[in-house]
Amino acid sequence: MSKTAIIGGASGYTWNDLKYWVNSIRQTDFDGDIVIVTDNMTVETQDKLLEKNVLIHAFGNRNSEGNVVNLEKNLPPHVSRFFYIWDFLNRNEYDIVTVTDTRDVIFQSNPDTYLRFFSLGNIVGSKEGLTYENEPWGKSNLFQSFGPYFYNRIKDKEILNVGVIGGDAASIKDLMLLIFQLSFNRPIPIVDQAVYNFIRYEFEKSFHFMDNESPWAINLGTTIEAVKAGYGDLGQACRYDHKLLEKYEKDYLLMQPVIKGDTVMNSDGGQYYVVHQYDRVPKLKDMIQIKYGD
Repeated sequence: MSKTAIIGGASGYTWNDLKYWVNSIRQTDFDGDIVIVTDNMTVETQDKLLEKNVLIHAFGNRNSEGNVVNLEKNLPPHVSRFFYIWDFLNRNEYDIVTVTDTRDVIFQSNPDTYLRFFSLGNIVGSKEGLTYENEPWGKSNLFQSFGPYFYNRIKDKEILNVGVIGGDAASIKDLMLLIFQLSFNRPIPIVDQAVYNFIRYEFEKSFHFMDNESPWAINLGTTIEAVKAGYGDLGQACRYDHKLLEKYEKDYLLMQPVIKGDTVMNSDGGQYYVVHQYDRVPKLKDMIQIKYGD
């Protein structure tokens, strides 16, 4: 039997932020470890996670009330989580690992099933459906993180989302350390996705990135429903300019997902294993919170 884990970061999050992630995993047949890494968490949230048999890998001081308090104020949680995940994997033996965001991610099926079937021994990621030059936030983020030279090298590449990554534990561990180390001394604090894409396009060739026809994962933040709802820089721009919306529909490189009630599927009717950024589709968000809330 292989040993598996689903790991997410949660700095400053409460149980109300994390319960959809945890409860959705518990509603699948996943039987591995559920792990939260944190440097900022109240004792109440810790107690609730422990009650749900979630492992907590905490960095920082514990005050007299038992709260975990962040020691490094200058390191944003978007970056520090990669070190914490690397450290946890460095201390524990696993075969398969899935690393995701937590506040806006739910699981519709056990991700291990997909990872075992698809390719043990590689890193499996997911696409956003737009190139850097056609997604305003990503464009600015990459440009500010790496400057004009490397922006121009990558601008016509499809954006790869850092919020859902799976694969063999050894490869994931190495990737976590690379992202953490390459995120230092950047001009802006939130650089994890730009670094992830830089690694992929400049160095690493052993990734497999799934499009929306694969059931692996869906990133809803750049899909038509989120854009029409006005989410992100792109959504805000398209809300006031119908020509931009028409341009977006031409620029989007993937098949749009199908949303039926509280379920998100590909065009063939296959449910995605992981749904990311569900909170950017208002009706879906409401249904997800009912389905996976307490």
